[in-house]
Amino acid sequence: MHNSHYLLDTNCYALLFKRPIDIRYQNLMSLFSDNIHFYISEITSMEIHSVLGKYRRGIQPQRQKCDRQIFLNGSEKKCENLWVTRGRKKLKPKIYRGMLKLLSDIESGRGTIKTTMIEINEHTVSFAKSILYQYSDKYNFGSHDAMIAGSVIDFRNKNHEDLTLVTSDKGFKSVLQELSIPIFDPNQVSQV
Repeated sequence: MHNSHYLLDTNCYALLFKRPIDIRYQNLMSLFSDNIHFYISEITSMEIHSVLGKYRRGIQPQRQKCDRQIFLNGSEKKCENLWVTRGRKKLKPKIYRGMLKLLSDIESGRGTIKTTMIEINEHTVSFAKSILYQYSDKYNFGSHDAMIAGSVIDFRNKNHEDLTLVTSDKGFKSVLQELSIPIFDPNQVSQV
């Protein structure tokens, strides 16, 4: 797989920013030799800003009363427990700015990690709509995933070469298999 071109979905792109580094990051990096270069869809570039913003904002811990119906001792009744969302601390401003700088460097081709962005165009949107219309009732994937797949198809049609899509999303991988788009899952060690 080392001679292939790779397009990262948003979750795999986010592995570059995640600390501590885990096995998924190591598996992703195993795709590249000395030069770390990959493709992303324009929608992925937009989504990663949303992800980083979410981590900057953090999440307040919450306690909420459960209103589900549960089956207990042979009968149905209303749950009276509380459920807790743990929350997450806000990213410190300096760390957030550092991540934005890294993101900017990657997407502008400065530094050791570089990406080429595939712009969204009318063909991408058309392919994405077709993918959603054809597979959304069969597989669990969303419109962002369809736009990423549409980007790969548009790239393939224009450049007459495949991109291997790097994703761990089970539903999305099923759609990609239907579309004959090569896949690499960094959660699966035995692929490289």
